[in-house]
Amino acid sequence: ARTLPAWAEWPMASEPGGGASVQAAEDEAQLRAAITSAEPGSIVCVLFHATWSAGGLQHSEFPALAAKLGPRARCVAVDASQDEGEDAALSLKVNNFPTVRFYRAGAGADRHAAELVGKECGAAAVERTAAGLLAANGAAANGGAAANGNNNGGMGVHDMVRAAYAASATGGAGALPLDCGDPKKRRQLLGYSEEEVNTAADLGLGCGNPLSTANLQPGEVVVDLGSGAGIDCLAASKQVGPTGHVIGVDMTPEMLTKARGNAKKDGISNVSFRLGEIEHLPVGDGVVNCVISNCVINLSPDKPQVYREMCRILVPGGRVSISDVMRMEDIPEALRTAQSFAC
Repeated sequence: ARTLPAWAEWPMASEPGGGASVQAAEDEAQLRAAITSAEPGSIVCVLFHATWSAGGLQHSEFPALAAKLGPRARCVAVDASQDEGEDAALSLKVNNFPTVRFYRAGAGADRHAAELVGKECGAAAVERTAAGLLAANGAAANGGAAANGNNNGGMGVHDMVRAAYAASATGGAGALPLDCGDPKKRRQLLGYSEEEVNTAADLGLGCGNPLSTANLQPGEVVVDLGSGAGIDCLAASKQVGPTGHVIGVDMTPEMLTKARGNAKKDGISNVSFRLGEIEHLPVGDGVVNCVISNCVINLSPDKPQVYREMCRILVPGGRVSISDVMRMEDIPEALRTAQSFAC
């Protein structure tokens, strides 16, 4: 007889008519068990909800969505209206409801791949994000991540890039192994004026100034792909003014922490930072006036998907302003290392 994992014995919420079930994690231990016991190649979608949740995915909609996602997506619900559920949410730094977090199998409960919050986490957005993550898992399993070559310990491109940039954010040996030179001279060469730059947000990781061609206007909504410590988001916030808004998307939690700290220190309120991969943006359809990006798209293993996502979130007539590098010829096998792919 096969022994069921502990999470399989928890209370379930099934859609009317006997559809797929949602596992109810009643405390932090059950939640962590559900995430860490997921099958390889699958994802875990966790809905943190409360009786007072307004907008976004509702608990009553979750079973039907689970049926659409299929067996490779384990769906788990955490009721923050209950004391132990609230403790579980707070332990993972979730304090807005509803929130949907997506975890890759084997990543652990403290490192999620994407997050949708409030009105952004409607059923369609959750389904799209989950499908994108599952597709990326399938591509990696079939050799789609070309970087799984020399001395990379089986890590995919996203994992290598995330590790390198996390080190850059926390002061370790990060994406750039050498001294980046005099910061003021470097910023001048890249097209920045000292007045527009938050120096704490400049980690020397860009290759130009996407704002120089973005032509941002007051009141516009801007999304920065791979926002890092926030250098371009904070500068853009001044250009769109108090009636506009800037959203930075980054897949590295350490970078988000640094960017949020920089914004808070400067008292900037028209900027927000979201965890997510640029191939699966945690942003609604047709709501963005301008997409900017600074030396990030070159790091993506699926660049066509990045451009599809840009088109999805832009309003008709929206703009894209990118500063990046291009590969002009094949990279020698000896240089296909984690450091090279993350730089």
